[in-house]
Amino acid sequence: MQSEREMLILREVVEAYIASGEAVGSKVVAQRLRNSLSPASIRSTMHSLGESGLLAKPHTSAGRVPTDRGYRAYLDALRRPAPLRPRDLDLASPLGDPGWDDGFSAQEVLRNAAHALSLHLGAISLIFAPPMESAVLQSIQLVWLGPRRVLAIAVTQGGVVHERLLRVEPELVREDLEGLSNYLNQLLPGRTLDEVRALIDAEQRRDRAAHSALEQQALEIGRRALGHVDDAPLVVDGAARLLETKEFAEAPDKAAELLRALEQRAAWLELLDRVADADDIEVYIGHENRRPALEPCALVAGRYDSDGGVGLVAVVGPKRLDYRRAIPLVRVVAHRLSTVLRSHGDELSATG
Repeated sequence: MQSEREMLILREVVEAYIASGEAVGSKVVAQRLRNSLSPASIRSTMHSLGESGLLAKPHTSAGRVPTDRGYRAYLDALRRPAPLRPRDLDLASPLGDPGWDDGFSAQEVLRNAAHALSLHLGAISLIFAPPMESAVLQSIQLVWLGPRRVLAIAVTQGGVVHERLLRVEPELVREDLEGLSNYLNQLLPGRTLDEVRALIDAEQRRDRAAHSALEQQALEIGRRALGHVDDAPLVVDGAARLLETKEFAEAPDKAAELLRALEQRAAWLELLDRVADADDIEVYIGHENRRPALEPCALVAGRYDSDGGVGLVAVVGPKRLDYRRAIPLVRVVAHRLSTVLRSHGDELSATG
């Protein structure tokens, strides 16, 4: 348990390092505290924090930098994040950023939200749509592209669209597709994909005489269209911004490793599982990320809820991320995505 003075000095070191990226000396801390403590007293306290493993002394500097444990102690003591600035509040307003306009598709909302978050924080942002296996089907539409070509468009209750181009036999005519679509839309919506597949399989195993030829073809098209769907969108924005930071500009190998890690969808699904039951925003620092490529990083993550399931909002930055702004901004974006994507689902229900 650190003393009140130790926590005061730790806070000033962390926030000075976040602002500058340079090791922090006792004179800098004294200036930040308006000389209310002497440099000698500050040096003694910083030494004690070093002995406790909360600060480290780089070989090339006389100053100190926070360790992972130091950042964690700082965050645990961070009772109230800093108030958002007026331009930060634009993230929560449909008037401030056209990416929140309900006239956009769900995919465009995700892309625009990721871009706005990255732009405000100067870090990588990731937004992961709810995994398709947990998504609930809203509707399926079959579009005629030619005598043997059909585009199957599946829409989840969260408004995420998945398309599949199918070659069909026997040959269909345009007029057949309305009846096929109507049959599938009477049978399938309101179920998860696993439930949809089980229902199609059960229907196809029934006595074939129980179905007309068109119904049999509709079931086969539905099986092929929904038997395997593309993974839910993972939107990444701002990689170039992070790679311009001092930590990664001076370590290209670490930068390349981080970029490869960003492409591993399974890891983000694991993170989604970790934050899905959390009451609020989760923050992971360095080794807490459980992945070597992310050890130089801080990760701020939260869940959003849509009619299609639970999705992920995350920010990846250097450990000296501005946590006072990152935490409330991720919270704002997660809340806004929940609102906007639920409204997409409501609109689809009203028009479906």
